[in-house]
Amino acid sequence: MRLAQLHETLSEELLREANEHGYRARIEATELHAPTAAGTFHWHATLFQIRVALAALGWTKQDQRNCPFIVSPDRKVAIAVMTGDMDTGLEMGNPTNQASKGAVLRQAVDRNRQLEMFDPAIITDLANSEDATQLWILLYHVAVGADGKPELRAELSAPRRFDRKQIVEWSERLVLEALRPESEPFMDQDSPTGPIEPTGPIDVPVERRTGTQ
Repeated sequence: MRLAQLHETLSEELLREANEHGYRARIEATELHAPTAAGTFHWHATLFQIRVALAALGWTKQDQRNCPFIVSPDRKVAIAVMTGDMDTGLEMGNPTNQASKGAVLRQAVDRNRQLEMFDPAIITDLANSEDATQLWILLYHVAVGADGKPELRAELSAPRRFDRKQIVEWSERLVLEALRPESEPFMDQDSPTGPIEPTGPIDVPVERRTGTQ
């Protein structure tokens, strides 16, 4: 499976558990919470669960300039979590991040058509190198299914191009099986502003690997 090709510890089950954990946190929001609470709870819990699961498998937590990632042991892959729009998780869709990410993805996506993100100081040397760390985004979206019940769609995708504070192109999308939660959240959709996510510029840690893996 393609996920295992990215890293042997990645699986659809692991990503599904992270999404389920996020949704369970989401439905804790009530009408007495802030309007953005459901989306905020969802994002924080999804990020927490994927980091907990992968840290147990040797991945490393990284918080570069207030941007949270989890990085694989060989440093080839870094994963971030974002809320997606209605095209998220659809094979024929062209999804984007729901909340504007000008500061988060600024100076990164357009630097590399393969979307490997580097420190600007070393981008020239590593742009075409297999030693680079590539960013993948776990993108999720809560929609209403054909039966009127909530549907949680998600994908793990590698962004390629960024324009006007949105991801507008992906180099690869790995669409995950949609989940059909039994409980309905207080708000089926995220608020227009989306959950509170980091706003600092991305600086995925990159280091050369020595020897053979």
